[in-house]
Amino acid sequence: MKIKLFNKIILLRSPIKIYRLPQTVTWGITNRTRDNYFVLFLDYDKVEYNVVLEDIDFLQKNFDVGTVITRVSSLQNYKEEEVGNYHVIGFTKFTFPEVREMIKLTRCDSHFKSGYVYQQRAWVLRIGEKIDFDGNVVKRCSFLRDIIPAKTSRTANLAMITFFEKLDKIKLLKYFERVDGISEMEVISYATKR
Repeated sequence: MKIKLFNKIILLRSPIKIYRLPQTVTWGITNRTRDNYFVLFLDYDKVEYNVVLEDIDFLQKNFDVGTVITRVSSLQNYKEEEVGNYHVIGFTKFTFPEVREMIKLTRCDSHFKSGYVYQQRAWVLRIGEKIDFDGNVVKRCSFLRDIIPAKTSRTANLAMITFFEKLDKIKLLKYFERVDGISEMEVISYATKR
């Protein structure tokens, strides 16, 4: 039995669990390509940017990840260090187990590491603004922070490259020698917390 109380759902069973109801809507993209491969996505909240850069360096050196971009959804300074919420987007294709293993080895959010369970075996990154049910923007969309180049022998996903080239007005195709011909990607809208 479910009961709504103070914008939370209470499930009556043993043990009792309380969940927050979604308060905003937004849109994002999944990392699953149309041919059922996956590109690398990472989500970091409230970390120093150098942590993100160290993880990227490790993955580029050990997993042939290739060029990635970083995006920021919020920033602050803490003791002269840049601290924020960051997204990492890769463009080279991997199998599901390969991506899951890479994500496990990073210091990204622990909740994100198992995010594929909630999204039918894919990871999702928010791209759009968070909008409350009254139509007010409560969190802005993410924006480009850096392009971090690296060579790769793997095939990159054209749809993801094209999407971010248009979104961020950048050139990414030049970083990849092998690109698939897939021009479609999965965009989803969903309800979420503030």
